[in-house]
Amino acid sequence: MHIHLDPLGGIAGDMFIAAMSNAFPEVKLRIERVIAEANLACVSIAFTTKNDGVLVGTHFQVRNSEHVDSQDHDSSHEHVYAHSLDHSHEDAAHSHPHEHAHEHPHSPDHSHAPEEKPVYENQYAVARNHGHAHRSYKEIRQLLTEAKLPEGVRAHSLNIFRIIGEAEAEVHGVPVDVVSFHEVGGWDSVVDVIGAACAIDYLNGATWSCSSIPKGGGFIRTAHGELPVPPPAVALLLRGFVFHDDGVLGERVTPTGAAILKYLQPSAKLPMSLELKDVGHGFGTKKFPSLSNVLRVLSFARSPVAQQSVAVLNFEIDDMTGEELSISLDNLRATDGVLDVIQSSAYGKKNRVTMSIQVLASVEVHEHIINKILSTTTTLGVRHQITSRTILQREIRPVNIGDNQVRVKVADRPGGAKTAKVDIDDLNAASSNCYDMRKLASAAENNVLKESDDEHN
Repeated sequence: MHIHLDPLGGIAGDMFIAAMSNAFPEVKLRIERVIAEANLACVSIAFTTKNDGVLVGTHFQVRNSEHVDSQDHDSSHEHVYAHSLDHSHEDAAHSHPHEHAHEHPHSPDHSHAPEEKPVYENQYAVARNHGHAHRSYKEIRQLLTEAKLPEGVRAHSLNIFRIIGEAEAEVHGVPVDVVSFHEVGGWDSVVDVIGAACAIDYLNGATWSCSSIPKGGGFIRTAHGELPVPPPAVALLLRGFVFHDDGVLGERVTPTGAAILKYLQPSAKLPMSLELKDVGHGFGTKKFPSLSNVLRVLSFARSPVAQQSVAVLNFEIDDMTGEELSISLDNLRATDGVLDVIQSSAYGKKNRVTMSIQVLASVEVHEHIINKILSTTTTLGVRHQITSRTILQREIRPVNIGDNQVRVKVADRPGGAKTAKVDIDDLNAASSNCYDMRKLASAAENNVLKESDDEHN
């Protein structure tokens, strides 16, 4: 399976959970079960359907009964505010109610005067008045280590929080163990990371890719001054990722969202030959005037056919003996990176009979193959080009027929059909004549195809 992330509005931890749950209902059920069994104090979660008038998807919320107050506060995701113990640094908090996904706000309405630079207000002072303490990286690590979690979920969660902690430590120039996170939204962020880990663990073995990331813009106001968007920790986490500017201001990627991307290490491009299976939309809270604030997830199955680049090398030989050419081509076939060697007779200049040779080779080593051709044959030149070929997915299966074991190549055909072909060298070693070879081949191929049918029924 291949998963492609399309951060149309941006990406945050809760948006990732919502999108994955929208695409895979089993993920939603698993997150609900894992969070319930983890027995996190005062925490509950809610999945709701959201329609912004353009798209319909899922919205994910964490409710923390300890932080409910009389303000317009929906107990949705807030943020893990990070600072070092000896260098207090509070990132911009969410307003009440929240703007984007839980960690940082997207842009508010743009009613400020044109000459003002956009600044997104810090609600840290308000949250601080609620009397919340701090939770250190070491405490979060201990919490996740001791929580009742499936081991795969625990491992993913610890790694994602480690990525956040290391980024904050690098920003502040301190060891990761002295990084501390403000408790406003602390439970929310812990639950977000656990929920994201559940989705990743459920799709164990999947490959990932991601479209370019919206940069956002403007500034966030913190207790120690204004920071540009994306803020330092997010920018550090997303080094090497491709960004674009869609003209929509605000903070578009949260630290948790950035840490998830960093952990997944998605490729920038979709693999070729994929079949689209499911689509999921995960909403943030902020509404944009020009686009839906969603993270879109595209789920793909591998197609039975795949596109592959291959090097095609051609040359002619008219002045080597049959024995010399046979030895040279056998050595060429045995070279790493050579996929096939085909030879045919032709008429060359002065009507001389010549041998026309075509070599298929891996693109990565084709220059090495060309050098070997030029050094082991009498040709004076090699034509070469990089082209595409369409190939079927295949696998080699060993099959026991009586006292003989043979290898059978099984190929998936478009439409769901499978074909099987026994390795000719194995047949030759196991059979004394062509009639025995045919019987053995038929039995081995039929056994493999029957096993394949049983596996899918």
